[in-house]
Amino acid sequence: MESAGGNGGSVSGGQNGNGGWGAPGFGPVGSTPDWAAMAEATERAARRKRLLRVGFGAIGALVVAGIVVAALVLGGPLGKKKPQPAQPVAANCIAPTLAPTTGSNDLRLGASAQVGTVDGHSGLALTTHGTPDGYAEVNSTVVNTCTSFTVSAVVRNSAPDEPRAAVSQGSDGFFSFYLGRDIVGTHDQWVFKVQTAAESGKAIQALSTDPATVGQWTTLTGVYDVKAQTISLYVDGVLAKTTPAPGILSTNGPIEVGRARFKSHWVDSWNGSIADVQVWDQPLTADKIAQVAKTRSADVPARATWFRF
Repeated sequence: MESAGGNGGSVSGGQNGNGGWGAPGFGPVGSTPDWAAMAEATERAARRKRLLRVGFGAIGALVVAGIVVAALVLGGPLGKKKPQPAQPVAANCIAPTLAPTTGSNDLRLGASAQVGTVDGHSGLALTTHGTPDGYAEVNSTVVNTCTSFTVSAVVRNSAPDEPRAAVSQGSDGFFSFYLGRDIVGTHDQWVFKVQTAAESGKAIQALSTDPATVGQWTTLTGVYDVKAQTISLYVDGVLAKTTPAPGILSTNGPIEVGRARFKSHWVDSWNGSIADVQVWDQPLTADKIAQVAKTRSADVPARATWFRF
């Protein structure tokens, strides 16, 4: 009998090397197909496909869930960060361009100003003698007077009379805020005052109840709160006075330590020492201000500091 190949050989190999032209495992050519086995194999393949679809679906659900969770953590849909509420801004106010956070090396000293240690205070201090060339000027704009801020300094006043500016900021014409000592008529008090317009007679004051001291270290802190529309003066961490202030003069000048600008002139040169000058771009709460007076720092980082440790 001739072989299927017509060459006297046996049937082996086949075109696909699997025992014949039939599907693998289903017997040699010419045999009756095992329909039950084929059906079982088909069912197994279908089950595998279903399992793969379920698995990929579960993985996809986990990925989507992860994206949603991440978005919620970031504070917005699909990872968009939730915007923080902006600080209130005073009406009709033009905000200056602020410099980055600055330190004590960002200063220009007047000819008679001295920086060093002073009796009764640990750390550096600026000492001046009540002359026009006794001051320190920051080389950039630090405080945005369109929004709330806090300014603080540890001062020792050596002058028995006359107004004295410890820290101020202004423009060519007028200061916008002034922290220091004021003498008008019969009163001689610590003061935090602001200018509401670039003209004489437009200042609003928060004065201490007790007289300003001479030869004694005192912590003065002034707060401007845009939302509350007030200014407040704290003396040694204790609230001395809060005064309504619907707005203050917007200025883009630098911080001045030891002098202030009024009617285009430098006035009220400090006589004594000034240390631990700090500014924050928010209204500090009463407990934080008390902490500053006690420890010379707060949990809230200051935007800029000068004459520190």
